[in-house]
Order: sequence, then structure tokens, then C-alpha cells
Amino acid sequence: MPERFGEVLRKQRRQAGKTLADLAKPLGVSVVYLSDVERGNRKPFNNDRILKAAEFLRTDASPLIEAADWERGFIEYDITKARPLEADVVGGLVTGLARGGITDEQLRNIQKILHKNGDQND
Repeated sequence: MPERFGEVLRKQRRQAGKTLADLAKPLGVSVVYLSDVERGNRKPFNNDRILKAAEFLRTDASPLIEAADWERGFIEYDITKARPLEADVVGGLVTGLARGGITDEQLRNIQKILHKNGDQND
């Protein structure tokens, strides 16, 4: 199980040498609110705020987004910001999964493609 969102955020904030107040200001939240998020007493930020935090901390947003997705129990994806092909593929995948129309073999093939593309980006 991945780390909780707040734990990841706190770790990245501390690695960047920033205080709660340093990070709270650009995010437009109070120090108390940010502290509650880090301690797991509030829900993870939405992806826009996560991206803003990562940019401010000059760190990778991926671990934060992954932790937030796991903690929320769903993936936040704004299809209105997607390119047409991307929206079609993601929409088809989600619809197929929801209806049980994608086999394990098809999922393994998709997984191979994703891992292959990820390796090329390293």
C-alpha cells in the first residue's frame, strides 16, 4: 500500500527545506489546514493544487498524485483538458473497465505498452 498523501507531502516539503507557512501561502490555504492535510485529518488536495505544490517545492508531482488517488479511491482526470485521441482512449478504457469488457490479457498488453513507454522516458 502506498504512503498516505499527507506523509508524501510532508516528506517533499521538508526535503525542499520549506515550512508549513512557506507552502500554505502559494496554495491559498492556512497553515492549520495544510497541517491537517499532512496529518491525514483532511482529504488530499485536488490535482491542480497538487501540481501547484509540486511546482513550488520543485519536486515531482507523480508521487503526490498517486498517493492522493489511492487515498481518495479514485483517479482524478479532467477529460476536458485532454487531446481528442487521449479523451477517446481514456474514456474507452474507463467505460470498458466499468462494464467488465476488458479482459486480463488486454490489460496485460496495455500494461506492457505503458511500462515500455515509461522505460523510454527514463
